[in-house]
Amino acid sequence: MKSLKQFSKAVSILGHPLWMPLLGCLYYFYAIPNYLDNQLVTAKLLAISILTIFLPVVFLFISKNLKLISDYELSKVKERRLFLMLFILLILVLLSSIIDVYNYRILFYFLSSILFSSIIALLFSLFKIKISLHALGIGGLTCFIVGLSLSFQVSMLFSIVFFTLLLGLVGSSRLFQNENTVPEIFLGIIAGFLPQLYFFSYWV
Repeated sequence: MKSLKQFSKAVSILGHPLWMPLLGCLYYFYAIPNYLDNQLVTAKLLAISILTIFLPVVFLFISKNLKLISDYELSKVKERRLFLMLFILLILVLLSSIIDVYNYRILFYFLSSILFSSIIALLFSLFKIKISLHALGIGGLTCFIVGLSLSFQVSMLFSIVFFTLLLGLVGSSRLFQNENTVPEIFLGIIAGFLPQLYFFSYWV
């Protein structure tokens, strides 16, 4: 049982929503044909990592030390609001300063979809409804990879199958840890999936 709990926690970390913006950008830069300078790509990825992973993690540590949140999982709905507002602000900074619609059209709409998904999660939290942010992140990323595959006619079947299986595995681990219920996971998938589908019309 102990090893199962450890495995479940490891899966939750692997499928954490904070990884998803960076993973989507990695797929864009390296899985499809492009002629971008490697130094420019590295700089963009570093900036994305700082804004979507490093700063949110630092915020979580500070919030925990100040006892603004009870745990790093943000188990309580009301404790999610401040974090989601910060994440929305960081995505807006990313869209306005680093990933513009003219030079990085696909990434711009990918991150815009994440912005809308985050707003949906925030609105749910304001109504005291908890949704799975893990399912939101993986669901949105999977949908984006499907869009890349369709747009560039590049086979990404392995990646799509992998993240679909990861979604099921992470959902099961969240249920096992009693962090989410089945409806919360389904709401998370829908909140991650629909904005990506909506923006398909702009770039696919």
